[in-house]
Amino acid sequence: MIHDEDAENANYERVRMYQALQYQKEIGELGEVTIPSEGTVRKIMEQINLIHKPKQKPNGITKADREARKSDDLLKRDFTADAPLQKCVTDITEIPAKDGEKGHLHYQCDREP
Repeated sequence: MIHDEDAENANYERVRMYQALQYQKEIGELGEVTIPSEGTVRKIMEQINLIHKPKQKPNGITKADREARKSDDLLKRDFTADAPLQKCVTDITEIPAKDGEKGHLHYQCDREP
């Protein structure tokens, strides 16, 4: 049903698909159709190949926290500075080592003129 409406719906995750079905039921677009449980929606999505399993498990150091407050963009993409140490930016990158361990590269850059 939802998949037929828009080609982009093939990218729905099971929770979003379940919520979309519930919403369509609420607004009367499904008539007398009974919405199955979320688990049943997942099984059906697997059967019709709408669930795409990731090729590899993410193992980065950054974990999304949906409850966390988003940081303000203090630089507003203006990286110019009048003097040293006024605008410093940084990045941390995880690098896999041959022995299976992980190394971390921390890069700090002073955006002086």
